[in-house]
Amino acid sequence: MTLQQLLETTVASKDKDGNPVEISPDFRVAVQQVKNGGLHFIIHPDGHNGGTLDFVVRGNELKPL
Repeated sequence: MTLQQLLETTVASKDKDGNPVEISPDFRVAVQQVKNGGLHFIIHPDGHNGGTLDFVVRGNELKPL
């Protein structure tokens, strides 16, 4: 799974009238550790089943683990 695919995740919800709709979930980003001069973090849909991705970020450079 790519970061783009993860961010395109939708979950079932309901609109103000109770009709079913698909929405983008909030995402949880959690720093795991300092690693090789960068920060290792995970990203996962908050409160929903879905993929979890691991990355290391150094400045503005993002690398998948």
